[in-house]
This record gives sequence, C-alpha cells and structure tokens, in this order.
Amino acid sequence: MTPTEARTALDTARAEADQAHEVVEALTERVREGDEQVTAEHIAGQRQLAELAGLRVTAAERKLTAAEAADRDARAQAIAADARTLISTDDTRPVLDAVQAAVAALEHLLAVTASRTARIHEVAEQAVKVNEELKRSDPAAGPWPSSNYGFRAQTFPAHVAVMGEGTADAIRPGRMAAAVLAMALDGDRSLTGEARQVFNAPFEHVIERLNADVLGLAGALRTTREER
Repeated sequence: MTPTEARTALDTARAEADQAHEVVEALTERVREGDEQVTAEHIAGQRQLAELAGLRVTAAERKLTAAEAADRDARAQAIAADARTLISTDDTRPVLDAVQAAVAALEHLLAVTASRTARIHEVAEQAVKVNEELKRSDPAAGPWPSSNYGFRAQTFPAHVAVMGEGTADAIRPGRMAAAVLAMALDGDRSLTGEARQVFNAPFEHVIERLNADVLGLAGALRTTREER
C-alpha cells in the first residue's frame, strides 16, 4: 500500500467513525427527548459499532505509518544508489577543459583590448599635445585647431576622431572582461548573484574554495599559466 492509498483509507475510516459516533449521539438525544422506541440494545449496539469504527481508525493510522516508513526507506535506498553512481562516474575533466579554454580566451581578450587601448592612448596623447601647440601658435584658432587637419582627440578617456572617417575610443580591459561575463550570464539573477559574491570576496579565498570543490582545478589553472 502506498502512502497515498493509506491516507485515503484513513480518511474513509475517520469519516465512518464520525458517522458512527453521530448515530450514538442522535440515539441518546432521542432518549433525552422522551422517545421510548429507542432501547438500550439499540444504543449498546451502535456504541459497539462506533468502537469498532474507532479501532479501524487506529488500524488505518498504523498502516499509514508503515506505508510512509516503507516509502522513505525505498526512496533512501534509491537515492543511495544514485549517489554511488554519481561518485563512481563523476568526471571533472570537461569542467577543467572548459576552465582552461575560458581562462585562455579571457586572457587573450584582455591582451588585445589592452593593446588597442594603449595604441589609442598613444595617438590621443600625441594629438592633444599638437593641438595645444597649435593653440599657442594661433590663439585665434579656437579650442580645436587640430580640426583644420581633420582630427580631434582627448586623453581621459582616450578618444580619437577623424572628421568624416570615424572614431576610436579606448576600452578598459577589466570592463570588457566584465561585459563578456555579463553576456555569458545572460541576465540570470541566480548566476549574477553568485558572480557578485565572488567579486566581493578576496581572490585567494575564492580560488582556495574552488580548488576544494573541483578536484584538479588548481593543476588545470597552473597548466594554463605555464603554457602562456
């Protein structure tokens, strides 16, 4: 018998017991009202039925307890088997490979972003410097005499513009990395919350915890750095 079936049987037994007690109460009330047709035998017989119904409720309760215990045991046995299978077949290699690939890709992104930003800074500094020289040589030329040569620039944040052709704006590598992570998380609040916890914690503690949770992670990270 399943727990659901046992609960249904208990509900039925309780309903029958309630009905039996109501009949006893109704008979006794009829006697109080002076009904001489109700005999002692009637009341005694109904009380016996009510007592039997009560015993059936107790029996149903015990069956429910046994059914729930058997169900718990069966589920615990099944979970134990699943846990053993999980431990025996768990493979962190795909995770470690993905970590190495992600670290390498992110480091490459940081490198190319930093290189581009440095180039923009270099040109911007030169452009700002020559613009200042042009202003000093001809105060009437206004704040952007470099416009006469087709360009403008600023250094903080680094920005270079060539009229009619386009602009180049420096991007902070850290912000670019954070933006990529945000895109990967795709607005998932749970994942975003986990990421915030990592960023708010000391880096050493984060790595120590991850190394404890994922066997082999420390070696994978070390290998990735050694291959750079």
